[in-house]
Amino acid sequence: MDVVVVGAGLGGLAAAVALHRSGHVVTVLERGAELRETGAGIGLMPNGVRALDALGFGDPVRERASPLPVGGGLRDRAGRPLLTVDQAAIHARAGAPLVVVDRTWLHRLLAAALPSGVVRTGTTADAVHDDGRRIRLATRSTRGDRVAQRVGGPRTEHHTCDDPTGAPFADLMADLVVVADGAGSRLRTALFPGHPGLEGSGEYAARALVPAGPGLEPVAGELLDHRTGERFGCMLLADGRTYWYATWAATRTVPSEPVARLDMLRAHYADWHPTVPALLAATDPAAVHVAETVRLVTPLPALAVGRVALLGDAAHAMTPDLGQGGCQAFEDAVALGNVLACADDVPRALARYDALRRPRTTALQRQARQMNRLLRLHGPAGRLRDAVLRAVPQGLATPALARQFAFDAAQS
Repeated sequence: MDVVVVGAGLGGLAAAVALHRSGHVVTVLERGAELRETGAGIGLMPNGVRALDALGFGDPVRERASPLPVGGGLRDRAGRPLLTVDQAAIHARAGAPLVVVDRTWLHRLLAAALPSGVVRTGTTADAVHDDGRRIRLATRSTRGDRVAQRVGGPRTEHHTCDDPTGAPFADLMADLVVVADGAGSRLRTALFPGHPGLEGSGEYAARALVPAGPGLEPVAGELLDHRTGERFGCMLLADGRTYWYATWAATRTVPSEPVARLDMLRAHYADWHPTVPALLAATDPAAVHVAETVRLVTPLPALAVGRVALLGDAAHAMTPDLGQGGCQAFEDAVALGNVLACADDVPRALARYDALRRPRTTALQRQARQMNRLLRLHGPAGRLRDAVLRAVPQGLATPALARQFAFDAAQS
């Protein structure tokens, strides 16, 4: 069948690979002028690695697994343990390690698995119309040139340009559309006009990759500050670089100019565990990516509508507090590939996809919201949280995480 995937991020490319390998004719639309991934590193929880195994990328991803420092979990800003987990036991139970990789490397790995010409850059999708047999997808070029038809791909119907911006547009005809255009998905809004959509979490996050260097050994676990509710985490990549992230409340004023912003962060985190100021001192200001974390106000009522499926952040945007954003997109891609492998009834297959995925992603959205609230506690509530966490036995935390990280591709 002819499939159009809207969005060439990690989730969109993973879905395109899964569907291409199932024998479908796939076209990927990317609004950017070029195929690229922004950001720093990405932590792949064991379930994400298992999903990438099913998509055929397990070996190169697992080769980048670094030995995890002992004592991972949650710590106070000085590095003292609050709640530790047995990461070796989680690895054994989940059947995969936690792997931290460069987002750009992973994006290129996925893109390289697709034939040349599959991805159309500089193209937006503005609307979908499902007549019950085929889907008409309205597209528009963001480069001022006419959308080109790929030989063997979905039929393209060009129209006179009526767009006030002067950008030419065309309609693509497809049997299936996969909406993977990110948390701010416009197509999601069109499909669910009554849904409240996206909201900011009220928390900003900075992320960066730091070159390998002396004195940059990561501290195990995420550091919490009960004074302010801020957090800092860092993880080692296989090539010796370190991925770090820091969070703060949106109410705190932070300079937008990169050098001034990093100088402020260096001053602010000066009294944290020694690893933190060392990493910030070694960071290039231009390498720091900053954005407010976002989430859907409420879960969507469905992850599929007729011949349209939603995937990744477009389907279930959540804050990164569980490390599940990318992992759930990869699980979505596996499930979508499975239900469509031999499907002759697309709406029925997508109803199966919705039934498989929505209970899990809805639960994780709720858990991510709860975790975000817990980790941001400060003042007396933050001190109480720390005391409670210290009282939790490791034997309780480890099995709970192992269940969250479980993923069986055959059941997806």
